[in-house]
Amino acid sequence: MDAPRQVLVAGGGPAAIEASLALQRLAEERVRITLVSDTESFTYRPSATVQPFGFPPPQRFSLPGLAADRGFGFIGAPVRSVDGAAHRIDAGGEPLAYDALVLALGAAYEAAVPGALTFGGRRDVACVHDALRLAAAGPPARVAFVAPPGVGWTLPMYELALLAARWARERGLAIEPWIVTHEDRALGVFGGEASRSVVALLEEAGVRLWTGAVAELVEDGRLWMSMEGGLPVALAVALPRPVGRALPGVACDERGFVPVDGLGRVAGLPDVYAVGDMTTRPLKQGGLAAQQADAAASAIAAWSGAPVTPTPYHPVLRAVLLTGDAPRFLRHGAPQPGVAASLAAGEAAWWPPHKIAARELSPYLEAHPELLLA
Repeated sequence: MDAPRQVLVAGGGPAAIEASLALQRLAEERVRITLVSDTESFTYRPSATVQPFGFPPPQRFSLPGLAADRGFGFIGAPVRSVDGAAHRIDAGGEPLAYDALVLALGAAYEAAVPGALTFGGRRDVACVHDALRLAAAGPPARVAFVAPPGVGWTLPMYELALLAARWARERGLAIEPWIVTHEDRALGVFGGEASRSVVALLEEAGVRLWTGAVAELVEDGRLWMSMEGGLPVALAVALPRPVGRALPGVACDERGFVPVDGLGRVAGLPDVYAVGDMTTRPLKQGGLAAQQADAAASAIAAWSGAPVTPTPYHPVLRAVLLTGDAPRFLRHGAPQPGVAASLAAGEAAWWPPHKIAARELSPYLEAHPELLLA
């Protein structure tokens, strides 16, 4: 028998895990998979929006434990560069050879609205929680939740506004929540039907909506918008803008993101694939990252000799909108029998109904609670 192909999967997020699990299922013993990550835990980031309102922090799962369970290798080191000609990477100063390489290193984030608080996940929870309590302690306070230009995935902002409205109402606090967004309509990436449903949800919760607004900065108690003047606010909380992680040896655009084709292949680098938020895909969302990973896994499996037809990336957007009451399940993609292209419903059209809707990752995490970290 031929020796298995050595496949390195660089990263510790949903795209890296999905690519590893999908490739193992498709290629079986034809590949030997090694995860290379600078962290030993996978944090379920999409649920971080509930933490400022007294809910538990996002779950964390052990990457070495996952690797041991699936028979993957695991190397805890950052990836510093790629040498495509030699088929190796620099991982924490050590060269690692590969037959195929999957890069799933995610994106970095930068503050986008000077003067506003930035909410990018767990590290910002305490600051946002304290600021909300301070704003609500005095006279009625207007709090703006802001999606500035350059932020494609805006759903966390809608969750923060809805959860803040519910949190204040339950405590009898005087908060007037606003959503200020560059979008033409509320969560327009999900299509017309879902957008209308979200608008109704905001109205019911008492959340004001300002669309088509280009937020620039917070100064002198106002959120200033280009061409629109200013909105008086007691507090503004903005989503961060994603920026790429330029990696020596890998071509990227002016923002540091990596262009790929429909199978995740990186131009000019044979046997190298990039998936997830590090690519030029505009929506930085875990479910879409997993779909990109599935496409790359199908191509690598076929390359390894498995009887698989490579399947390019055709995105179907799925998400769970947390509201403080019953969640809303959103979908946008090609229509399916009994499922409209744009959908907002009280029940999920996928299973398990996780916030990261992924073919391999979601059922795997559901079946392995022993990997949860305290």
